[in-house]
Amino acid sequence: METMTLPNKNQKLDKNEVESISNAVKDAGIRAIHPEKMEAYAEYLVAQLNNQSGGFNIPRSRTGGALEE
Repeated sequence: METMTLPNKNQKLDKNEVESISNAVKDAGIRAIHPEKMEAYAEYLVAQLNNQSGGFNIPRSRTGGALEE
């Protein structure tokens, strides 16, 4: 599966960067973050979500229509 994102440079954010980006998003919005840093932050958030799920697969989107639930 191909992604439409930029190639990952194995860039991991440290705790300070995560806090800074989180504060910047809250204060100024997502447009205030450089795209490469936003990619790394998005990967961090996905990893956090996966860790919170306790190993269960959390559905990311619907598979059927709204009336099929």
